[in-house]
Amino acid sequence: MEEEIPEERILGIDLTDSEAAAALSDSGETFHVPTAICRDKKHDLWYIGEEAYEKALAGKGILTDQLLKLAEKNGTATIRGVRYQVSELLSRFLSLLKENCEKAAGGKRADAVVIVLADYRKDAAQTLLKSLLPLGFPENRTFCISREESFIYYVMSQPREVRNSEVGLFDLSEQSLIFYELTHWRDRKKLYVKAEREKLEEAFTLSVLETASGKKLADRILTSAAERLFQSRLFTGVFLTGRGFRSYDWAPDFMKFVCARRRRVFLDEDLFAKGALVRGQSLMSGAGDPGFVPLCRGRSQVNLTLAVRKNGQDINFPLISAGDPIGGSSVSLRLLPDESRELKLQLDPLRAGKVRVIRVPLSFLPERDPRSCFVDFTAEFRDERTMTMSLRSAGFGELFPAGDGGEMRQEVALWE
Repeated sequence: MEEEIPEERILGIDLTDSEAAAALSDSGETFHVPTAICRDKKHDLWYIGEEAYEKALAGKGILTDQLLKLAEKNGTATIRGVRYQVSELLSRFLSLLKENCEKAAGGKRADAVVIVLADYRKDAAQTLLKSLLPLGFPENRTFCISREESFIYYVMSQPREVRNSEVGLFDLSEQSLIFYELTHWRDRKKLYVKAEREKLEEAFTLSVLETASGKKLADRILTSAAERLFQSRLFTGVFLTGRGFRSYDWAPDFMKFVCARRRRVFLDEDLFAKGALVRGQSLMSGAGDPGFVPLCRGRSQVNLTLAVRKNGQDINFPLISAGDPIGGSSVSLRLLPDESRELKLQLDPLRAGKVRVIRVPLSFLPERDPRSCFVDFTAEFRDERTMTMSLRSAGFGELFPAGDGGEMRQEVALWE
């Protein structure tokens, strides 16, 4: 009899400034926890979510909320005479959330964690990941992705008829109304799936839904936004998520519009947390290629190559390819310039425009014969729109010391 290998447990967390939604791959339950943390006034005890607010209201604890916003501003909080970085409190909040979810679902620890960030930035994601490792998060198995990436993996896990054409997503929260759109196309035998978002000016606070007149106003606002967004577009699937759609009886005209033309409409409050689980399963399966190239925040949306000659052959060396994650992406090369004394980069923005050639003169190099001065080349990707390129003279063996030369830095826009 073959031994049955237990399925790996994945924890998906959709993290926003107001709430975190957490789901485990082996549990049908999703945990919704306000993004707040409280320290007991007398003891070294910490509470999160509703319990944190209860302790603070009872005068038994000191509360800190809006953790994401404060962490982005490098904020601090003084609790019982101790000054904490808010980023540290955010990490502690996530650690307690993970622990509580695991306990509620049988106690088994998560083998992998995928955290979805509403406003993904590479530097913030890397800082968060680094702070989580000492708190019991699995090393090399804890990831941060954007909501756009979570949306892609969620949709691509749905039946094909849902995503035959464009797919839309309305996310209505207390603080904003955001529309996500997913498009796909096939080129050179690859399927590209792109997700973008637009923060809509038509947003309204959910408190307006407390009155009949407010409900009518909200319905008109949402319907008008949908009419504008869907104009001359073919959406086969529409998803609704966020607190505002916990009920939808207040929006009859909006629902009538999005359900027209045989569109498939789905309501899933936990869409982003579930998308994190799909992404986690893809990462843990070791299957590699998911069958499509995801294009979104946190991932390159272009192919960028450097023209070089290797083993007598002219090749375009890939610096980054469409769909590659930006986090941790960097390239280091040692080059030997020939008589051209320039670098030639080629940027292919896929369907967004023509292939662009970027020429970078090596004017900082000392005057020498061709092939007599190595150059150390480093490319780092600050985000999906910008590459920072560093070039430094590396000398030429014992003949020319490495310090005998100059250096330069240059930013390259990956988006026009």
